[in-house]
Amino acid sequence: MGRASDVQSHTSIQSGYPHQRFAGAIHARVAANLAVAMVVLCLGGIVAAQEATATAAGNDPGTSTAAPSASALATATALAGIEPQVLSRPIAVTAGQVHWADRTYPYGSTQWDTRPVHLGVEFVNPRYTPVLAAASGIVVFAGADVDTLVGPQLDYYGKVVVIEHDLRSLDDLPISTLYAHLHSITVEVGETVEVGDEIGDVGSTGIAIGAHLHFEVRAGDPLDAGKTRNPELWLENYVNHGMIAGFIHDDSGGPIYGKRVVARSDSSWREVYSYGGERVNRDPVWGENFVVSDLPAGEYEIVILKASGAIGYRRHVDVLPDKITFVDVHMSE
Repeated sequence: MGRASDVQSHTSIQSGYPHQRFAGAIHARVAANLAVAMVVLCLGGIVAAQEATATAAGNDPGTSTAAPSASALATATALAGIEPQVLSRPIAVTAGQVHWADRTYPYGSTQWDTRPVHLGVEFVNPRYTPVLAAASGIVVFAGADVDTLVGPQLDYYGKVVVIEHDLRSLDDLPISTLYAHLHSITVEVGETVEVGDEIGDVGSTGIAIGAHLHFEVRAGDPLDAGKTRNPELWLENYVNHGMIAGFIHDDSGGPIYGKRVVARSDSSWREVYSYGGERVNRDPVWGENFVVSDLPAGEYEIVILKASGAIGYRRHVDVLPDKITFVDVHMSE
């Protein structure tokens, strides 16, 4: 299969079906004792080490620019991964369609304290945009969630499809994907679908504000809204792109919620916030509480501010293609 042109972001997405490339190989790598990389970073005289175990994703045309600081800072290295991105994008990679997760309301965020903690990601597209299966699998739910609880409450996701895949997480749980707020559904419970099959189209059913696809990755019970994982750690890469992920914690080692993180290079500028509360599941292998995905490969400066507005963390990191650069950040307010 050739590479699909990504006109919007001036990149190309990886060819092939990732679930076919990697299904069954994940645990083989673990069993074979594949070396796990370590990245060691120092902040305020405290050295932190974090094991790493995964890979990452793409870019979008809405990225603004800001020049990084010219100060000489230590450089972290991107990590070789053992949990490849195995899910295709649920929106086709083609001109005029948004196939990257919305940057304003990512997984774990509260959209600047204006919304509930988000347990998925959004693909904001016009009504009727085709929605595609992210991997092959069996449909375990297809319909309106008025009588069956698949979200935080009944009639929350509106018309929704849930697909269970022949994939397992590194902690050996079955992986499923959820597609919510659909306008219409074209599959039935028990039906087998292949990656890229159309399963419905974008709508605004349930509690949606405007047309978009709400997309989740779940590990464990496919109908349990409490089993989500960050989809950006699972979606396949764009060519020549990588990701920064990390864990921001306090003196006791507990996560710091809602911390602003800026990642910037000579050509890109992105801002995210650390996960917004205890309801957000961190990957049990990564242990992350923030993710900056879809970054063009290159050198980036990470800046994290303290509550006072002072810079609490600043470091240069290298983002390499198909790699996650993981940083462990200790901050004392």
